[in-house]
Amino acid sequence: MGMLLNTALALVLAVAALVALMLALAVRRLLRLRWKAMQGRAVSREAVPAAERQVLDSAAPELEALGFVYRCSGTSDTLLVAPDKQVFYDLYQHVSGHTHAVVCPSTTPEYGQPCLIQLITCFQDGSNWVTLNRYRHHSPFGLPHWQMFDGYLPSWQQAWQRHLARVQATDKPVCTDGVEVCQRFFRSFEQMMPSLVQQGLMQPIAHSRHHGLGWRAAWRIVIQATWSQWRAAWALRHAAPETGEPAPAGAGQLDAELRAYQELRTVQRASPVSVRGKWWLFWVSAVLFLLVGGLWLSWSFVPIVLAVVALHEGGHYLAMRLTGYANLSVFFLPGLGGLATGEKPTATPFEKLLVYLAGPVPGILLAGAVYWASAAGQWAGPPWLTELLLASLFINYFNLLPFMPLDGGRVLETLVFARYPRLRFGFAAVCCGLLFALGMLVDDLLLRVFALVLGLALPHQWRLMRLDQAVLRDRAEALDEPQALRAIFSALQLERFRGWSFARRSAAATALLPELQGRRARPGETVAGLLIYGVCLLGPPAMLLWAYPQLSAVMPFVTSAYSVTPDEVDAEPAPLPVAAPTDWKVRLAQSASLSPPELLQANLGAGQEASATEDYEAAQRHYMAAWAIAKTLPVRDLRRIEALQGLATAVDQNSESQGYLKQIVAELESPQGPERLHVAQAKEQLSYAENDPALEVALLQDAARLRALVGPAHDATLQLTRLSLARALDAQGDPPAAERVLQQRIDSLPAPAAGVRTRESLGLHLQRVNHRLDLAWFLLAHGRAADAQNLLAQVQAELPEKVSVSWLMPVQQTHEARVWAQLLSGQTTGLAASWAAYDAALASGPGSAGRKLLFHEADRALVAQALQDARLLTSAKNGILESRAKMSKVTPMLCQPPTGMAQPNWRQQQQDARRRVLTELGACLPA
Repeated sequence: MGMLLNTALALVLAVAALVALMLALAVRRLLRLRWKAMQGRAVSREAVPAAERQVLDSAAPELEALGFVYRCSGTSDTLLVAPDKQVFYDLYQHVSGHTHAVVCPSTTPEYGQPCLIQLITCFQDGSNWVTLNRYRHHSPFGLPHWQMFDGYLPSWQQAWQRHLARVQATDKPVCTDGVEVCQRFFRSFEQMMPSLVQQGLMQPIAHSRHHGLGWRAAWRIVIQATWSQWRAAWALRHAAPETGEPAPAGAGQLDAELRAYQELRTVQRASPVSVRGKWWLFWVSAVLFLLVGGLWLSWSFVPIVLAVVALHEGGHYLAMRLTGYANLSVFFLPGLGGLATGEKPTATPFEKLLVYLAGPVPGILLAGAVYWASAAGQWAGPPWLTELLLASLFINYFNLLPFMPLDGGRVLETLVFARYPRLRFGFAAVCCGLLFALGMLVDDLLLRVFALVLGLALPHQWRLMRLDQAVLRDRAEALDEPQALRAIFSALQLERFRGWSFARRSAAATALLPELQGRRARPGETVAGLLIYGVCLLGPPAMLLWAYPQLSAVMPFVTSAYSVTPDEVDAEPAPLPVAAPTDWKVRLAQSASLSPPELLQANLGAGQEASATEDYEAAQRHYMAAWAIAKTLPVRDLRRIEALQGLATAVDQNSESQGYLKQIVAELESPQGPERLHVAQAKEQLSYAENDPALEVALLQDAARLRALVGPAHDATLQLTRLSLARALDAQGDPPAAERVLQQRIDSLPAPAAGVRTRESLGLHLQRVNHRLDLAWFLLAHGRAADAQNLLAQVQAELPEKVSVSWLMPVQQTHEARVWAQLLSGQTTGLAASWAAYDAALASGPGSAGRKLLFHEADRALVAQALQDARLLTSAKNGILESRAKMSKVTPMLCQPPTGMAQPNWRQQQQDARRRVLTELGACLPA
């Protein structure tokens, strides 16, 4: 559990650092853009270019159906400095006169919506309202007297209804003079730049007519845009349930998307990253790499890793420069690695092969040569040389492994999988799983985090695979950029991609574009490239085994260190075939043809699925729909009870949950048969929030009694309920009753049959040991160390001689409890032997050898103090220091003072003693 928690925390930290770096890059790009004053003017309808006219006319039928009438057309340049960039638009007025609609080609055209529609209402007091939809992040600047609304709704028609409702609800007189509205609209263009300068958002650039953003404004825009883009994507994903069948793409959709994408690339190319900006990115990402990497590597070792990664990426950089790549850049991924980027869509397979191998191979050769020279005595390096050489050999060779997205995986992708999108995605997914499994096997936090970060990119790769399959082209031929873009966006017009936002479409097009522009490897190139890669991959270990033949004898011992003895149980019978699970979403999609009982069952099933994935909003929606049907059923109908239980788990308010649970208990008075489990579950949940100790005990007693009437004695839920009851009784001040319940947990378990080696029998053995350990800690908490030692002696007698995987934890916990029983009793006779057994049991666990665990080192110090063993105490101090050096500056949990708990903590004495000794030895200070 600790391994997974550390992995999750490290993943969050790495992702947060990556997000911060991406936001900083976006801010830098904004700061490089140049802005200018705007002007707008009216033009005739015929003056609008044909391409723009086709897009603008696509919105006319829908607007006319809503009561809008065409009035005029206009044009304006953009606030952003861009070559030959002009925007044309049409102006419509509603028949009521209170609202105008401005239609222009969207810079982010969504499926079936190539136009941006702005709804404008002007008031006689000089104020104005503008309603957008899913577009506020593209219009981050506001004007005085112009209030902007954007609800990020699934469709613009819903935005129109919101706008109409706002207009009808206001008591301000509306300006219906179309000429006045047009004048205000045109004046807004002229007022934009002076207003931004006055607000401090724009700053004039010396010796130029242009303006630039300040740091604060750029950060605000980036954060607002990031959040709003997520809202827009969320709204677009949920457009289908709200609006029914999707609108057809329309003839102008393809041209609108192509134009918007090309304009986006034009803006990006108009503000290339300067050399100064690339160095800024290099050093900032290097600092982030050191900060994040230092938290799971030692602070002295992470600079060595950074140096190795920098040299590795430098090899890629030089190879790209030699082969004619453009827009080169090198930066670091915080705590994970580095990345050298460049652009050459027409790169040949062998040029790509050279670039991929130029990172790891020179590093391996250089490190191997220097290491050989140093070992042969021909050259003596500084003391840190060995660490640097080993890190270089490991990191560079690791990158040669055939895993995506390592360099070796990129080689296989280029030579083998580029022709087959499905295989390429499957290869990436398998590699991600293998890397995580390898990280678990060798207990490497960095490798696990790296694999999880790669896993976060799998959805994007899945979408890319689907798009690649849909693009119509001759896979043997390369396309130029216009041909490739038209092929990509033509495929994106298919119905299967209708839910993709324009941002997602653009990202997929950018990722797939080099694939279409580059030539695939021919069969001869594939064979030759794989031979070269095979030599690079197998050459280093072959040379190492030739130089050090003794390594072949050591390898079996290294691999066996990670093996764990499996449980000795008989083979289980083959499971009966299980019917495929019902797809409740598909079932609900057929709701019109379902009878009420079938619809009830479908909503209950969908609610259970949503609860399992912690989508409580969807779960609540499904359970509410189920309850609408179930509340008409008889009181004792279990489907009615299931709906109430689902609502109790899905609602946000605790009071609502309590109400549903109490309704279950009230409706199932004197429960029989299966009803007992439902009432037991409801009473258990009610006890969690109960503040009255007596009522809490009563609820748990009833729950345990009902479960005992239905399930087997060794039912895990029943035993957990009894454990909660024992703690509640102890908290109420009735230790004898608590002890009786704990003893009942042990006595109620059936004795495993002798010689039986089934999985169920093993489970009963483990339960008996764990229940006795709970009772032993209870006895220790109440000052009955002698009774606890007698009980632990019985547990010790039941432990197997050969510890298998299921017995690892119970054996360790038993030895731990025996040590603490002796420590708390003050008796030192036999303590040294008990400690040696505990120490050996903990060290025998997988991945435990050589690791210093803070809680175990604290126990070592306490045992050393009790035995007055100075040597053991010195070992404990060193172990504590080593353990703390690998931790962050956050105070360890063992050092934190106890918090108020509703139920007694039977290990409180243990925790207090550990905290005391760690404080004495200085381990509770920041590392």
